[in-house]
Amino acid sequence: MKEILDIRFNGKLNSDISLLFNKISHEKRADFNEFVTSISKPNIKNLDWWVQGPASRNTYSSPLFHYYCVLFLLNHLIKEKRFSFEVIIVNSLSFKVIVEELLSNSNIKNCKVYSKYSFKDFIKKIIKKHFLSLYLFFRKCFQFVVVRVIGSINNLNKPLVLIDTFLMPGYIDNDRWYGSLWDNLSKEQKLETFFVPTVVLTPLKNIFSLHRKAHLSSRNYIFKENYLTLKDIVFAFGHKKRIRKIKIQKISLLGYEFSNLIIEELSNHSDIDTVIDSILIYRFIGRFRQAGKKVRLAIDWFEGQGLDKAWNMGFNNYFPDTKTIGYRASEYFPFYLSTYPIQVEREAHVIPDIMALQGKGTVFTVKEFLPNLDTIVIPSLKCQYVWEFSENKLSQSKYVVLITLPISIRYTIFVIDRLLNVCNEISIKSDTIKYLIKPHPAQSLSKIKSNLPELPDYISLTEEKSFAKLLYSTNILITEASSTCLEAIACGIPVIMMENEEGLTYDPIPSRISEHLYRKVRSQDDLMQALKDFIYSTPEYLKQQQLDSAIVREDYFEPYSDDGIDRFLDIVKK
Repeated sequence: MKEILDIRFNGKLNSDISLLFNKISHEKRADFNEFVTSISKPNIKNLDWWVQGPASRNTYSSPLFHYYCVLFLLNHLIKEKRFSFEVIIVNSLSFKVIVEELLSNSNIKNCKVYSKYSFKDFIKKIIKKHFLSLYLFFRKCFQFVVVRVIGSINNLNKPLVLIDTFLMPGYIDNDRWYGSLWDNLSKEQKLETFFVPTVVLTPLKNIFSLHRKAHLSSRNYIFKENYLTLKDIVFAFGHKKRIRKIKIQKISLLGYEFSNLIIEELSNHSDIDTVIDSILIYRFIGRFRQAGKKVRLAIDWFEGQGLDKAWNMGFNNYFPDTKTIGYRASEYFPFYLSTYPIQVEREAHVIPDIMALQGKGTVFTVKEFLPNLDTIVIPSLKCQYVWEFSENKLSQSKYVVLITLPISIRYTIFVIDRLLNVCNEISIKSDTIKYLIKPHPAQSLSKIKSNLPELPDYISLTEEKSFAKLLYSTNILITEASSTCLEAIACGIPVIMMENEEGLTYDPIPSRISEHLYRKVRSQDDLMQALKDFIYSTPEYLKQQQLDSAIVREDYFEPYSDDGIDRFLDIVKK
């Protein structure tokens, strides 16, 4: 059987190659930032450049970091004489050319490189090319009409605090992004504070009801469409033509020309919906200024994506005297590069003036690539429950293992299959243990069920949306790349984190955290052993867990205070 190396973006690497790939990728993070800096400098003032994948450094949606690191992986395998593959699979024609050139220069003749697309991928490409833009244009126009029909708030004549957020069904008054912020504002603060939402994960049929509910909400919302014009929507969709005019300078990596790979990504428009939303955010800020409105403070839900870059560039250009604060609500993963600001982004004014962090332990990591970044520590608005947490397990008849699922259906199925295999093999499965599965908020329960076999009685899916409520009766958390890891650890709940055996692991657990509180597992045997370790923990071990979790809570979850809210809202009391 031919040995195959799958180096597609979101492909499936062999487990041992995946470990090496993670190591190389971590070492190349800073170098990749310099690479992005180099290609961004000529386009530093160009909005269309900053909302696109290569400049975003969003490693979830842009494949550039993946290809960058894969080239070093291949080079390493060849130099260390560990290259034994007869087939390489890629999903980029430009990268295929680079790989073939590398193999030729290395005198490897018995390996073929294939650009592999499934029939499903082919159909998706055709639909995206011919129909997606048309659908998105109709959707934006429909949303524009809906908002205009519902009406707007007119009393906006004083300086405001504008807060970048998102809107989706089920999360209007229940704030998934800013937690308890609105409830902790004074009456005076509420009068000046307005959320500016971007609609996500909402079917077209629910657009009207979503906006209607938000309009009737006790919260203050400003919908961009009340200030945008149809001309702005047309301008946003003109991005496809404008992006073709962007000049990408010749740039090589290990002696191989990479500029065609960047051009290919720009042409693919893989995340065009986000690109359009980003440009509309920028145009809204301009229209808001044109309408004579004043903004005292602009707060950005910060992950460093195109939306964030457009928000911050917009306020720098149209409200240059307005302070901008980025709310970085979690300790993000080292491979989620867009969440770590770099110098060229500061020069381009696409990052906030100040970064607001939910805990002092995050200050060091966010400054990894920009040491002089200004930061403030504010209350952990999403997770104040960790300070009020009290275990509610004494009356439980069952030992509960909670599994929080990722957004990916593929990896969701993998996690549950592995759990089933472990439960079928280990002796700790009994009537006293219950496994409770919580779907990702972006996934429907019905969709997950349709992709799973019938589950045994001791494994069940929950419709409860509140992670905090579930945690009160949880003994162990199993998850993968999720901010819920730190929350559970801060509450004294041990965590089993499943690493990605087929690619990069988006590791949410900082290295400084005690290993009493977690296990990182790659194999089925690892998972089995981790479950045994925690289920059969000694009283002494459990006591140490509680002591260590108090340190995590102190470092990564700032408790609520009026002064903390004032820092966030840039209020200086005399």
